[in-house]
Amino acid sequence: MTGSTHDCADLDRLLHLIGLLGDPKDPGFWDSWRAESHGYSFDKIKAGIACLARDEPGMHDHWAYDFADYVLMLFDTSSPEEEQRLVKDVGGTLSSGSIFAVGTQYLSDLRATAWHVWREHKRIGSDTVIQQWQEAPQSSEHEKWRALRKE
Repeated sequence: MTGSTHDCADLDRLLHLIGLLGDPKDPGFWDSWRAESHGYSFDKIKAGIACLARDEPGMHDHWAYDFADYVLMLFDTSSPEEEQRLVKDVGGTLSSGSIFAVGTQYLSDLRATAWHVWREHKRIGSDTVIQQWQEAPQSSEHEKWRALRKE
């Protein structure tokens, strides 16, 4: 992707996808693709992008994780009907042709990319996971399972 400013390709992709929705300075930007939501989500996305532009040591993972978390929340739906409205609104913003196909693909790509950013910036190493699971006590079912094996 041209114009990348971060070492994290998924974060660049997520920013690109957000950018496809248009210029947030344009009148009606928010209402064109998320009319039923309120400005708080917009403000969180704006603040998240502003944080990503800062160059503060040690903050990148936190800011990228937080930004991706808000993107996931903003593009979440709670019913099939709400999902279809969002698909139609986003698709209509991005395309004058295949509104449902474009909206569906866009949301799928955006959510998967936001998930990757969220996951990769929620830093926990495999060595930590191994240690945590080795130190965890056995489940309450462990003794029942051992007893069944002996029978």
